[in-house]
Amino acid sequence: MASPVASLAERIPCRRREPLARWTTLRIGGPAEWFFEPARPEDLLELLDRLHEAGEPFRLLGGGANLLAPDGGVPGAVIHTGAMRRIFREGADGLRVWPGVTLPQLVRTAGELGLSGLERLVGVPGQVGGALAMNAGAADWGIWDRVREAVLWRPGRPPAACSRAEVGPGYRDGNLGDGVVLEALIGLEVSTPAAVKAAAEAILRRKNATQPVTLSSAGCAFRNPPGDSAGRLIDAAGLKGARVGGAVVSERHANFVVNAGGATAANVRDLLRRIEETVAERFGVRLERELVVWPEPGEGG
Repeated sequence: MASPVASLAERIPCRRREPLARWTTLRIGGPAEWFFEPARPEDLLELLDRLHEAGEPFRLLGGGANLLAPDGGVPGAVIHTGAMRRIFREGADGLRVWPGVTLPQLVRTAGELGLSGLERLVGVPGQVGGALAMNAGAADWGIWDRVREAVLWRPGRPPAACSRAEVGPGYRDGNLGDGVVLEALIGLEVSTPAAVKAAAEAILRRKNATQPVTLSSAGCAFRNPPGDSAGRLIDAAGLKGARVGGAVVSERHANFVVNAGGATAANVRDLLRRIEETVAERFGVRLERELVVWPEPGEGG
């Protein structure tokens, strides 16, 4: 008898033993046993329901921009949302988006329509689903500040549209728990394409001057502690340029760990632990990881 995963693979695009390094911005990660690519929210919903009902393990992968995938790969299913990239205009100032829409695509579309409010996402990689899961954004702002509703799947429940107040997102945490984004309605402000473009370009220039945008990284490795900056603490601890194998603390921005070539997940894990231990010892501050670290096979989590 075919397994539930195998039967789903007959109807929804799927590949076996797909290397995750191809799909993460760190360019690290072993193979996924099953790599699904649903093209519509209804396909994603069916996948989630069937896998949950069968007790099959699965993980969600968006743009791979905030993720350290394991060297040993992932048993079970990885669901990649990258094929779900539709954007629909809703009213004068709304955009309804599927979870695979990339943040650059979202920012560009809003700008072309003269809709303001997402400029602070310029230069941020990843996709809408992952951005909502982590409340991606700037130091004092997150994408949930612009979300009117998100339609969420939760285990054993029908899909439901939830407001920002119902979800209760926080700093770098969308507070989704075991929820998965099927689509979202983004509320913006009517402006002009020229004004939105000018604002976005100014923000991008500042980012290019301070962040390692040309290197393989996963964005900020740690959340900023209250009243301070993780990058400042890591820099003050003398860790800029610190290296474990191919994993290096960026010389341009100390809160970025980059793959300088040939880095493994083990290298990155060891470097993260070194940063955490050094900052705790020097300043008494325990940094919290912004980078999501998937466990190696057999580790659990």
